[in-house]
Amino acid sequence: MTDGPAPVHRPRVAMVVNNGMANDSRVIKSAVSLARAGADVTAFGVASAGAAGAETTSGGAHFVRLPTFPRRGVTASYAAYAVRRRRGRLGPAERWRTSLAATTAYARAFVPALREHAPDVVHVHDVHVLGAVLEAWPDPATRPAVVYDAHEYVADLAVSGARTRRVVDGWAALEAEVIPHVDRVITVADGIARRLEAEHPLRAPVAVVHNAPLAWDHLRASRDLRAEAGVGADTALAVYSGAVSAARGLDTVIDALPSAPGVHLAVVAVPHPHPMAPELERRAREAGVADRLHLVPPVASAEVPSYLSAADVAVSPIHGDSASYDMALPNKLFEFIHAGLPIATSDIAAMAGFVREHGLGAVFRQRDAIDCACALVEVLERVRVGEGPDPGVLARLRHEFSWQTQERHLVEVYRDLPSGATAGLEVPDRPWHLEELQLDFGGA
Repeated sequence: MTDGPAPVHRPRVAMVVNNGMANDSRVIKSAVSLARAGADVTAFGVASAGAAGAETTSGGAHFVRLPTFPRRGVTASYAAYAVRRRRGRLGPAERWRTSLAATTAYARAFVPALREHAPDVVHVHDVHVLGAVLEAWPDPATRPAVVYDAHEYVADLAVSGARTRRVVDGWAALEAEVIPHVDRVITVADGIARRLEAEHPLRAPVAVVHNAPLAWDHLRASRDLRAEAGVGADTALAVYSGAVSAARGLDTVIDALPSAPGVHLAVVAVPHPHPMAPELERRAREAGVADRLHLVPPVASAEVPSYLSAADVAVSPIHGDSASYDMALPNKLFEFIHAGLPIATSDIAAMAGFVREHGLGAVFRQRDAIDCACALVEVLERVRVGEGPDPGVLARLRHEFSWQTQERHLVEVYRDLPSGATAGLEVPDRPWHLEELQLDFGGA
């Protein structure tokens, strides 16, 4: 009697990130991609403040929320956290272990979980949990391979709200201290990759894995954008999709509407209703265009391109006040491409260059409402006379900047890790399924 075939070893990959994961499409796509390629993947994220842990499985990957922060209120644990946070504001920002109280909370939550999990590779999404990973294994001889996924250019993040210049400097100090010790760095844009290579002593060149959407052949959005906005098919409709903050420049677009007669603006943002909605509506009233601003509910991430495609033009008015924004090719750019929309973008370097290079639309001076209006009118007129983006170019870009293409770049990074533990990973020749992107933590 002969023994059956030996069980196939699946390398263990632990992902870590400082959010709840359900709305982080890059984390979900990356985890499922590596599971599809043959890895045993567990992604660790953060539970809501004061909440218990929770877990779920999707696309062959396991997702675990760790209790990390105390619930805000009159409790001993929250008081201790608040004291650490206040004390941290007194010392130099570069001493990130004390200046960033959150790093202590991340270490307490993630270090025990990672040590117990004993992975072959740790994939660190964003900078926030990077210090905890090295704390889990201070001895390089026992440390698993570490892949750092830099979602942004940390050294010059946009300052906004609680993210002050001091906080940015603290995260930049953490990154600068730890990044020489990781095995590979990946990021979301070529400009960020080259900057990281120039500024840090890295073990290998930075790989670029764009945060592109999955390409779906027949997926239709569950809701209609024009119906949500209350406009008909003959109404000129511009759409903005993404985060809403002062740095995102929506005030410029609202101020542009009086100079773009008949053009309506739909804003798709999470959460809905958005905390900034009253301010946007106030600005629209003052500009006399309240009837042309529509704050509409979002759809699931996979449905976004189909949802946006009902518009006539996409607009991206981001301010280039930080190098992180100036070098970024945000996922909204690729969603616009998959939606087949022409684009009016502000003149932040990377995105403006991309739009010009591929003939995708028009560029306007950031914060210049009149120039924004001119760009919107110009793009709409080009489309009207049949001079919109070239369909062949759009088809090529949809393929190149699809997650199906980008996951191959991700898996190639893993195949080349020095440890060799993930050398056997291989992207399968099978389609993705929508349910692989959906996380259900049971209301946790």
